Amino acid sequence: MVWIMGGPGSGKGTQAQKIQEQYGFKHIDPIALVEMEVETKSPAGQKFQKSLSAGTAIPLPQIVPLIEKQLMSHRGVLKGFVIDGYPADLEEAEILEDGFGSPNLIIVLDLDQATGSTRSSSSRAPRPSLSMYIESSKAVLERYPQAVLKIDASQEPDTMFQEIKLNMDNIFKRHHKVEIAR
Repeated sequence: MVWIMGGPGSGKGTQAQKIQEQYGFKHIDPIALVEMEVETKSPAGQKFQKSLSAGTAIPLPQIVPLIEKQLMSHRGVLKGFVIDGYPADLEEAEILEDGFGSPNLIIVLDLDQATGSTRSSSSRAPRPSLSMYIESSKAVLERYPQAVLKIDASQEPDTMFQEIKLNMDNIFKRHHKVEIAR
C-alpha cells in the first residue's frame, strides 16, 4: 500500500494516476468516492451532502467502507493500491493502518505555498490548507520514517515520477499481490 501526501496543488492525483498506470495499482481517491456517493444520491451520499453543505469535512471512518468496497471489487487481481491525499494526520494514519495494514511507502510531495496556490484548482471537499497540512502531517512522518519518500513537488510531473519509480521498483519488485489486513 502506498499513501500519497501533500498540500493543495502538489500533484497527488497526478502521481497516483501514474502509479496506477505503471504498476497496475488501484488508485483510491477518497474524495472522489465521496463525490460519487453524493452524485448518485445514495443514503451515504445524502449524509455526506449535508456535511459538505455545512462546510464540514467527511471523517475518514465514514469513507473507509467506500475504500473497502473498491478494494474488494478488485480482490484476487489487486497488485497494490495507492491512497491519494490521505492520511492528513496521525489519527487518519491509524485508521488506515487498522483497516488496511501499514504502508509500504509514503510519498510526501513537498511544495511551497506560493506554487501550491497557483496550481490548486480544488473545489472539492474541505481539506487542510498547506500550513495545516504541514503541521498535522509531522506526526505521520515521525511514526513511519522508514517508509517516507520526500519528493520536491515543484518539479515537472514526469521528473517527480522518475524519483517515485526508482523507489517503487526497489520496494515492490518482490511483491506480486497485496494482502488486505483484517
